[in-house]
Amino acid sequence: MSKSGKCLCGDVSFTYDSDPGIFLICHCTDCQKSTGSPLASIIVIPESDFKVNGSTGSYECEAKVTRSFCKNCGSQVFSRIASAPGVVAIKTGVLDEQPSIKPTLACWTKSKPDWLEIEHPENVFEENPG
Repeated sequence: MSKSGKCLCGDVSFTYDSDPGIFLICHCTDCQKSTGSPLASIIVIPESDFKVNGSTGSYECEAKVTRSFCKNCGSQVFSRIASAPGVVAIKTGVLDEQPSIKPTLACWTKSKPDWLEIEHPENVFEENPG
């Protein structure tokens, strides 16, 4: 069954068929700055299964993550990670339906704000997994 999502204004939309290979919470400072929040909630799917419609802008940070966003409303929609070729990381906030599973891992917990209380999954990493 095809799944879908779109940016805030609807100019950028996407579809995919795969179930997420990974569902993660990231607290790295790049995700914090790019989302404007203390974490990013992300699913990872095969790039070959991802179809995007609409015009996106992009920004590559020092960590070699290219974040793609709607040029009109600025919603961050998906990312490509140089160290993980062949997959696309989609921000769950732009999904039309939220995943039916809970996050499977959390990374960069050492950058999590002390005031944020959150239940993390069992797989927790202070930095990148690996």
